[in-house]
Amino acid sequence: MSIKVIKPGLLTTVQDVGRFGLQHIGLSPGGAMDYDSLMMGNQLLENVEPMSLEMTMQGGVFQFTTAAAFVVTGADMQAQLNNEEITNNTIYNARTNDVLSFKGAIDGMRTYLSVKGGFDIPTVNGSVSTQTKVGIGGIDGRPLKSGDVLHFKAPAVMPVKKVMKQHACDNVIRFIPGRQYERFELLPDIYIVSTVSDRMGIRLEGDVIKASSYDIISEPVQLGSVQVTSEGLPIILLNDRQTVGGYAKLGTVYFVDLPKLVQLKAGAELKLVPGTLEEAVEEKKKMLERLEKVSMQAFSERTVSTSVQQLIKRVKR
Repeated sequence: MSIKVIKPGLLTTVQDVGRFGLQHIGLSPGGAMDYDSLMMGNQLLENVEPMSLEMTMQGGVFQFTTAAAFVVTGADMQAQLNNEEITNNTIYNARTNDVLSFKGAIDGMRTYLSVKGGFDIPTVNGSVSTQTKVGIGGIDGRPLKSGDVLHFKAPAVMPVKKVMKQHACDNVIRFIPGRQYERFELLPDIYIVSTVSDRMGIRLEGDVIKASSYDIISEPVQLGSVQVTSEGLPIILLNDRQTVGGYAKLGTVYFVDLPKLVQLKAGAELKLVPGTLEEAVEEKKKMLERLEKVSMQAFSERTVSTSVQQLIKRVKR
């Protein structure tokens, strides 16, 4: 009962919601970059423990060794099941020896493959998430390679269902101004996502932001922290970031804007816009309510399952 990697794609790793409570010893949480897509796939499958294969830019080719329900979410990587096109945000049932293949992303950056019951992978500090910088989680702490076999926990088939996802199509990334915000002059209108961006952070290119001082005594950073380097250019810190930093920060990106941020390709334009803490909190509440409705939309005859409630609670941490 497993899925075999025929081709791994450009960068495919096992991810969940990440590992928590370890930043004080220098270990970042990691986890899926697009938490919205991770959650949607696992909610549709009613998985208690959310986990997925995260593919970046170029997807892989996989073969099922047993029948199992699966869902593809995130960027459109032109998925095909036995050479027939399938759509995202839909429950499909693979049969024994079926081949699921992906191509390059035609929109977005990251695609997620979730299976009913999840993968049977040992946890490290409470998470299966792969962190390649430190070599932990997933399969030996590395991206998948051809020949890898991922065993299933409890595969099963399910009714075929599709859920429509509301995509955020704008390029506006809002942030909560931090305590060093007053050091900076006006922000440029548009930034460009750099080609050197990765799971640690998104580097932005554009006009320099002038500041009274770019340096601070090193202090903790968090998901979405917007540092400004001594060159005057922002870096938005992401899942595999360092846990402390010595650059002044504009603030912290809204939690609800992170999924569209991490789906921006190199060369894409974005606009950084200061907002408020109150708005960020309210937007997050609305996002959680929307995610809770996903299962009700897919399974209209039921209420939200216990597994989905547990899933929502984990992401609220």
